[in-house]
Amino acid sequence: MSDSNSNADTVGTELVYRSRSRAADVANTPQAERARQALSQAKRIVILTKFRFMGDTIVAVPFFAQLRRHYPNADITLLAAPSVVTALTNCPHLDRILPVDMRGRSRWQHGKELHAMLREGDYQAGFLLNRSLHCAVTCWAAHLPVRIGYINEFRRPFLTVPIPYFFDRNEVDCHLDMLRALGLPARDSLPDLWMTDVEKTRAQQILREHGWNGSRPLIGVQPGSNDAPIREWGAERFAYVAETLAAETGGQVVLMGGPDERETADRTARALRTPTVDVVGKLPLREALAAIGQCDLWLSNDTGLLHAAVAQRVASVGLFGPNKVVRWGYDAPRHRSLVVFPDVPAKDDAAVRRCLDAITEESVLDTARAVLNQPKEEKTTEELLSLPDAVRTPAPYFAARLTAAQLVPAPRR
Repeated sequence: MSDSNSNADTVGTELVYRSRSRAADVANTPQAERARQALSQAKRIVILTKFRFMGDTIVAVPFFAQLRRHYPNADITLLAAPSVVTALTNCPHLDRILPVDMRGRSRWQHGKELHAMLREGDYQAGFLLNRSLHCAVTCWAAHLPVRIGYINEFRRPFLTVPIPYFFDRNEVDCHLDMLRALGLPARDSLPDLWMTDVEKTRAQQILREHGWNGSRPLIGVQPGSNDAPIREWGAERFAYVAETLAAETGGQVVLMGGPDERETADRTARALRTPTVDVVGKLPLREALAAIGQCDLWLSNDTGLLHAAVAQRVASVGLFGPNKVVRWGYDAPRHRSLVVFPDVPAKDDAAVRRCLDAITEESVLDTARAVLNQPKEEKTTEELLSLPDAVRTPAPYFAARLTAAQLVPAPRR
């Protein structure tokens, strides 16, 4: 196996700029010109993201911000998972977020309800950030005049501006291609979340109620995840790293995660020999997000809460399997993703498991120390967009130069 972490040759890689060039080529087509004209007159724009995973929509916030900047007078609606309505409360880039709940619904029923929402919204343009054929067909059937989206899954006939999608690029950058394909500038940035002072104060109170002394640095740890065999690095390994860092920093460990992650959290808690704040499965989503924002460091697997930590500029270390990191990982001074690539593509769960097991405790410790030592000077997307166009910053997400043997299309999340 070849050891490759997120500080590999990331800035200006051939992979990123090859695909960005493809998106820019779309901007010269008649379809893109017609879409630009329509969008300049559009009163209502709809964005569709995945309807199941919160983290997948959090990473789309840089797209929301820059779409709003280009179309400040349009009414912009997001259709997303119900959890997103809660997570993106106070988002200044959207006029409203409407939940699309797929739980307990057949594909036919879901399509019928989504079709009705699109028709009732009277949208002049739609950006399809998800990649399902079902969604593209539904938008086509609802007669959205402009439909901009990725061409995978045989969707091209149902889109007015079809855009190439590359599995070897970060999802943030792929979404920004929606703008590049219209000839609009797009700037690399991290996602954002918006917590009120009241929510921050309440989070501090909750953490104290569960054992935080109110002054020690907080080391947030989410040892669990969904798809545990191919995502969880290891409860006891997280405990060792967190305990070591707590001793070095004088900090306190906070265990977080959903109710389904209780068993993994219990194993982590048993392995810890330091006072621990355990709120796994105990907090509503908004309170959990605010609690993450109080942490000084976040350690976790590839999860939605990792994106929530990054969005609040909490120094973070994410542990990834080789088939996920390029699309969902980070590479910034205070946000790093660790991965070990196999010598041949990891085409089965056993191969992914071996790669996760190959990430060492020492590499996680060294990376955590490094991100903690970086100054807290990160800008929000809005602040980055206010900089002159001549100012360029490195892409903050994982974009390592990968070999053909390491690249394999990841399963749909």
